Amino acid sequence: MTQYVKDLFERVVSTFLATLSGLALAAQPFDLLSFDWRTSLTVSASAAVLSLLKGVAARATGPTDGAGLGT
Repeated sequence: MTQYVKDLFERVVSTFLATLSGLALAAQPFDLLSFDWRTSLTVSASAAVLSLLKGVAARATGPTDGAGLGT
């Protein structure tokens, strides 16, 4: 597995988990049974897909050894 794939995987997973965590924290008080899991997972997956697309675009425009837009 190349460094780019590892970097991209880490970014996508961390974006998904951060989004899901933020939505869970915003639901006050949090209740596991009444939490809107479908909407939260959909929003988190959408953020992860956007992160994936950003990582792919970054490879096309920036350095090819990572998924970031920086130098």
